[in-house]
Amino acid sequence: MKILGKILKSTALVMLLIFAASCSDDDNENPVIIEDDDNIVEAAQKTSSLSSLVAALSKADESTNNDLITALSSEGPFTVLAPTNEAFTDLLARLDGFDSLEDFNNEQLQDLLATILTYHVVPGTAVSSSELTAGQSITTLQGENLTVSLTDGVTFTDAAGEIATVTTADVETENGVVHIIDKVLIPQAALDALSNVLLVSITDLSGFCTQPKYFGRCISCS
Repeated sequence: MKILGKILKSTALVMLLIFAASCSDDDNENPVIIEDDDNIVEAAQKTSSLSSLVAALSKADESTNNDLITALSSEGPFTVLAPTNEAFTDLLARLDGFDSLEDFNNEQLQDLLATILTYHVVPGTAVSSSELTAGQSITTLQGENLTVSLTDGVTFTDAAGEIATVTTADVETENGVVHIIDKVLIPQAALDALSNVLLVSITDLSGFCTQPKYFGRCISCS
């Protein structure tokens, strides 16, 4: 086993198709379709490429400690970095002991998932891509920072040094702005927690570190 719509008020509501000018042609396969009164959660629910994000929010909220869907449906404003389905598939493939989001099946793991998801949220502001600056450090709802780069499009670097690229920027919703990204970002707190929850098979590799690894990095030794 291996390891985030309201009813139409009238037929005259305008449907918005929002694409970033800097996105690749592949992004057009999954356009973000929102109504002018959709909040962030409702917009994500209508976007097929963000179904895993919606499922992750629901799974995290199974813990009584979390209420992420309600929070992201509130007034805001928020800036949300929304990983695609492919980003979640890649994350699960890199985590020993997890095949799907359903494997976050107890309160400890659901709280860990919430830690990861809140690392993708900036509260109190709706920041467009044009307002970001190279080298900027952004404090997330989770409490840790992400670093912005503008060298090759808009990217964010997490605590593990992994880089997420914005594929669709500036999706404006009723309570904030969403930037769709191609990787799930991991804060240091989650890296530390993963070292306690991941199971590692002990082999005969004497002299080699057998501690849990994330993206090839030994969490305990780093």
